Amino acid sequence: MFSQYILLLVTLLINSLTFQHVSTWLIRSGEPVREQSEFPFIALLMTETSMCTATLISAKAVITAGHCVCGTKSINRIAFLALSDFDHRAVNHDASEIKIPPEYEPTCQLKRENKRVTQSFGGYDMAIVLLTKMVNLESGIKVISLPSESDIPMPASIVYIVGYGADVKDPDPSGRYGGILKKGRATVMKCRHRTIGNPICIQPGLDEKQISGPGDSGGPLLLSPQGPIIGVASNGLFLPNLGDLCVEYSSVARLLQFILSNI
Repeated sequence: MFSQYILLLVTLLINSLTFQHVSTWLIRSGEPVREQSEFPFIALLMTETSMCTATLISAKAVITAGHCVCGTKSINRIAFLALSDFDHRAVNHDASEIKIPPEYEPTCQLKRENKRVTQSFGGYDMAIVLLTKMVNLESGIKVISLPSESDIPMPASIVYIVGYGADVKDPDPSGRYGGILKKGRATVMKCRHRTIGNPICIQPGLDEKQISGPGDSGGPLLLSPQGPIIGVASNGLFLPNLGDLCVEYSSVARLLQFILSNI
């Protein structure tokens, strides 16, 4: 019964992490990003029905979550240097092709067929989105560095999270529903639940209780505020013994060969 309860929560959170107007957390209690130059590698990824976060890993490719781009809706735009979804200074790009890890392809196929996804493949929940044209790196947009295959954080490590997700704890109503770039810190934990693909698990930071969620899907997990990128936000679940959320990030180091072969 307990395992069924956990599975239900995972399924609900997988479905909710991408929708724009979900009334929930995130980056919960995050701090709004004020300057475009602070995270020049971050992009807002929009489809007709969802909003996700992406990260530039080469002049022609961004990395995001597989569940952000596996559905039936095409990508409308990928916006760089955007502090919000209504930032008119954003530099917009279009997608030309999507690459998915073979381990995640069965989940993608279910989403394309509008079938229910009942299991989290958080360790493989990743996608490379190729752009129709090269990004102008003289415009202020930057490529983030990739990790080595050994860059897998240990439990209790402090990590950095960035994304456009919802945050109902924002005192400003305009900032509660997502679309505003926020940053935060979280703590790596040992995964205490059944996982697939060996994801990185994080829990809220001890002080600010910051954690990622809807709209933050696809966003980076960073060793420092400027990189390298070590994870991609996948899905979250509530752990009763933790009393809070745990969020799975697919590990960039563990999927590094897939990434390098597609950028």
